[in-house]
Amino acid sequence: MKPLKISHLKSHIVFWSVFILYEVVLGYYLANKFSSFWDYAGHYTLYISLFYFNAHVVFSYAINEKRRNYFLLVLFIFGEFVLYILLKEGLYYLYHIFNVYIFPADTEPKRFILDSIWRGVYFTFLSTGYWFALTTIKDGEKIADLENIKLKNELQNQILEKSLLTAENAYLKSQINPHFLLNTLNFLYNSIAKFSEQTAESVLLLSDIMRYALTSTDADGKVRLDQEIDNIESFLKLNQARFNQRLCIDYEIDGDKYGLRIIPLVLITFVENVFKYADLLNPSNPAKITIQIIENTLIFCTYNLKRKSVQFDSYGIGIKNVKSRLDAYYQYELITDDSEFEYKLMLKVNL
Repeated sequence: MKPLKISHLKSHIVFWSVFILYEVVLGYYLANKFSSFWDYAGHYTLYISLFYFNAHVVFSYAINEKRRNYFLLVLFIFGEFVLYILLKEGLYYLYHIFNVYIFPADTEPKRFILDSIWRGVYFTFLSTGYWFALTTIKDGEKIADLENIKLKNELQNQILEKSLLTAENAYLKSQINPHFLLNTLNFLYNSIAKFSEQTAESVLLLSDIMRYALTSTDADGKVRLDQEIDNIESFLKLNQARFNQRLCIDYEIDGDKYGLRIIPLVLITFVENVFKYADLLNPSNPAKITIQIIENTLIFCTYNLKRKSVQFDSYGIGIKNVKSRLDAYYQYELITDDSEFEYKLMLKVNL
C-alpha cells in the first residue's frame, strides 16, 4: 500500500478533529469532567500513531501483492501491542514527572492494562477497517484501469479491422482499375500510332509509368535501380511532350545504374516536387536533376528556382514520407536548402 499522500492530509485532519471532539464531549457527558490538554494530546498522539502504523506498516508489509503471510501479520500485531503498552507506560511516567493532570487516573496496574488493551484493540480495529477500505479502493482502481485498457484494445482492434478492410478494398480496386487503364492505354496507342506518332509515344510513356507503379517488389521490398531511373526518364519525356519540349530541365546521369537495388518510387517523389514548385520556363536558369552512382553509393540532387505562384502546399509533406521509408531501409544523408527563391536537395544513400 502506498504511503499516506499529502494531498489527503486535510481530510485526515478534519476526521481526527471531529473524532477527538466527539470522544472528549462524550467523556465529559459521562463523567461531568474534563482531563488536561496534555493528557488528551499525549493519548491521542499515541492512538493515532498506532492507527497509521498498523495500517501502513504492519498490514502493508504482511499482506500485499507479493505476499499474504497471516502468521507474520499476527506476530507483528502482537509486537505493536507490546510496543504500544510500553510507550503508554512511558507516557504516564512523563505525566508523573511533570505533574500532568490525568482523568481518569488509571493508577491501578490492572485498570491500566485493561484500559490500554481496550483502547489498543479499538484503534487497531479502526485501522484495519481503514486498511480494508484503502485496499478495496485500490483494487477498484486497478479493475477500472484494466477495463479501460481492455476497451482501448477493443477499440484499436476495431480500428485495425476497419483499416484492414479498407486496405483490402483499395487493393482490390487497384487490381481492377489500373489494369483496365493499362489495357485502355495500349488500345489507344495502337489506335493513335497510325495517325500521330508523337501522341502515341506519349501514351506509351504514360503506360510505362503506370506499369512501373504497379510493379510488385521482391521479398526485400526493393526493385532494380535501373528501373527506378528509367521511370524518372519516362516521366521527364512525358512532361516535355505535354509542354511541347519547352521545359528547361538539365538531366544528367553518371555511373553504372545496373546491379543495384532501391526501394521504389523514392527518387520520383523528388522529381515530382520539381514539377510542382519549379520555374521550368526560364532557359537562363534551368532546373537541374543529377544522378551520380559511385560503386554502391547513389547521390541524387535537384536544383530549381521557385515559381512565384505555387498552388501546392509544401515540399515538406513529400519529403517527410520519403524519409520515413528511407529510415526503414538505409543509412543515408538528406540535405535540403529551401530559400525564398530557390530550392536544393541532395540525397546520398548507400545501396
